[in-house]
Amino acid sequence: MARREYALVGAVWAVWVLAVLGVVVGGVASGAIADPHASWVHYGGRLWPLFIWDYGWYHGIASTGYPHDLTGPQYAFFPLWPEVLRASGSVPDWVAALGVATVASVVAFLGVAAASPSRRGLQAAVALACWPGSFLLLLGYPDVIALAAAAWAAALAVRGRPWLAGVLGALAAVARPTGFLIAIPLLFVTRSSMPGRVFAVVAPLVGAAAVNGYFWARSDDVFAFVHAQSLPIWARNGPSRLTKWPGHVWHAIGDHRLLVAVAVVLGAAVVVLVARRFGLISAAVLAYLGVSGLLLLGAQTPQTRIQSAILALAVLMLVVLVWLGRIYWPWAAFVAAILGISVFSGSVTSFGRQALFAFPLYWAVADGPRPLRHPLVAVAAIAANVAFALTLAKYAP
Repeated sequence: MARREYALVGAVWAVWVLAVLGVVVGGVASGAIADPHASWVHYGGRLWPLFIWDYGWYHGIASTGYPHDLTGPQYAFFPLWPEVLRASGSVPDWVAALGVATVASVVAFLGVAAASPSRRGLQAAVALACWPGSFLLLLGYPDVIALAAAAWAAALAVRGRPWLAGVLGALAAVARPTGFLIAIPLLFVTRSSMPGRVFAVVAPLVGAAAVNGYFWARSDDVFAFVHAQSLPIWARNGPSRLTKWPGHVWHAIGDHRLLVAVAVVLGAAVVVLVARRFGLISAAVLAYLGVSGLLLLGAQTPQTRIQSAILALAVLMLVVLVWLGRIYWPWAAFVAAILGISVFSGSVTSFGRQALFAFPLYWAVADGPRPLRHPLVAVAAIAANVAFALTLAKYAP
């Protein structure tokens, strides 16, 4: 990428960060974002929605550490972010968190653009900015660090810089539980001799092993992270809960038989017309969106409907990555692993935030069929992003 392209990506990021802060501040000022129970510690004045939910856990770990010889819920959170908060010193920890997240977000935008296989880095940055849920990168969470580190690990690996790529991959792995998955594309795309490639792939795995080893030593539980995630507060105890989804779908369809029947008939007619006018690919996408809409009937709460809709979009972009050709397949495997772990954990709660780490999804928008970059699509995505942001205090991100 030329300096001018980096500057343009920086401009996209600047507009994005100002828009996110504007939505949060405006939402709080207008009452559109409100704490219904007045239960949060409101760090950051009108920016308090960025420092709720899991931020309290990170803050508590930074203050008191992880419990000894006990598998508590604290072990669901990796230690990098509590160390960042602890290192803030005399600076309020929420100020340090916002500063680190802001800096890491611009690095993430630049990394997503720099690693783009097609050199359409600017379009990828715009896709990231518009992606429903991208505002979550400014939360007081470590997710943005993981994204920035992983994207630049990919960019450096394809440029023949395996040692630095491995270090950044390890940083991603100690920032977020799914960070170690960056080893998948690094295995296939790293341009280096064997020692460098091995280091690039192994370093993220070592980083993840180090965190879990620390948890083991601290809690005396070799599976402290897994057991913490399976506690009732998060209920991420495997895919068994997914078996209930078909029953929810059929129950919802049974309650709206006539409406569903009319929708299916009209939808099928529209798909046929689109196939004749625009081709089979457009018709297949439309049919997929229609079926996804029916499956959303199985969601039991507005929160799971939001997260499931983002899942449907992410799966569609995964298909686009595969369709783009062999050069994208390592990245498609990376995305599939992230989406698979998130879904088969047993809960779609927080899926939108976790899927942000799957940065090749934004390349699918940038490099895929032209309709994905239509201005109306961008407007719809931005509207969804804003609407999602206004639920920040209502549903756990």
